[in-house]
Amino acid sequence: MKKTLRVTTEIRFINNREQFTLQDLMTEFSISRSTAIRDIAEIQELGLPLTSTPGHNGGYSVLRNQTLPAVTFTPTEIQALFVAFLATTNQQLPYLKNRQAITEKLLTIVPDNLQNELLNLQDLLWFDNTNPDNPSIVELSDQAPAMLSDLISQSVKKRTFKINYQKRNANGPEWHEIYVEHFYNSNSHWYMSSYDFTRNDERTFRVDRVQEIQDSPLHDPIIIHDQIEKRHQPTPNVILELGPMAIERFKRIHQPGKQLQFTDPFQQHAIFKDYIGDNSDGIQMFVDWLLFLGDDVEVREMTDNVRDALKLKVERWG
Repeated sequence: MKKTLRVTTEIRFINNREQFTLQDLMTEFSISRSTAIRDIAEIQELGLPLTSTPGHNGGYSVLRNQTLPAVTFTPTEIQALFVAFLATTNQQLPYLKNRQAITEKLLTIVPDNLQNELLNLQDLLWFDNTNPDNPSIVELSDQAPAMLSDLISQSVKKRTFKINYQKRNANGPEWHEIYVEHFYNSNSHWYMSSYDFTRNDERTFRVDRVQEIQDSPLHDPIIIHDQIEKRHQPTPNVILELGPMAIERFKRIHQPGKQLQFTDPFQQHAIFKDYIGDNSDGIQMFVDWLLFLGDDVEVREMTDNVRDALKLKVERWG
């Protein structure tokens, strides 16, 4: 990204947030600390007033009631938005009902010549597993869970609330007070990674098993977030060696935040470390994912509960 475009985008990034840090800029724009400091200085020279707060939890904030130039989009940026909408025809995505309305509005506000280009893009671009005109794509028949949009909307407003959850093979649903960390899609299912106050432990909930949501004013989400960030990371109890084929499959599917440690400069061999708890759903998900990685995997270390679940899965096949 060119410097002028980067600084302009940083201004929008900064103005859309109550507070930010140098690390936020470094991560979002893939720049060094020194570059982030220079960009901050240049942004201040351009007239955007920033205040800084020292300390571990410090950062920068913007003095409000300042006027920024009107937002405009270049033709290329509009095309990028339109292509993004084309790529989200998969029925498993949340807020899908709004996508068609947004696409039509986008076509309405652009010049006539750009309208034709966007319609041509729609004919030209086909996306793997997302094209609704391809009858061989079975995945499109899977609708997003009914509660997904509600859970996301609730989490955007407040990360702490109660859910009525129907666990597999349980007699009935149970209430759990949770703090939501993130959502992710894996193997055609949506999951919610959370901290469960009912059990005082991290837990992953399957979204389609959530029956009801209730507000919970008992916990301060800011304090909870800080506690989760500072919590002790358990020692990995599963260690795998991945070869080239397994690395390629890892890149296709893995849980958010999981990373490989490459052991050669060509990135053809890597080490994967993770902690797998006693939660049966989590163990089963890990076993399914491990089988997906294929034969190009060597086990350095594995817990008995994971090993037993893996053997049981293989025995069921035959």
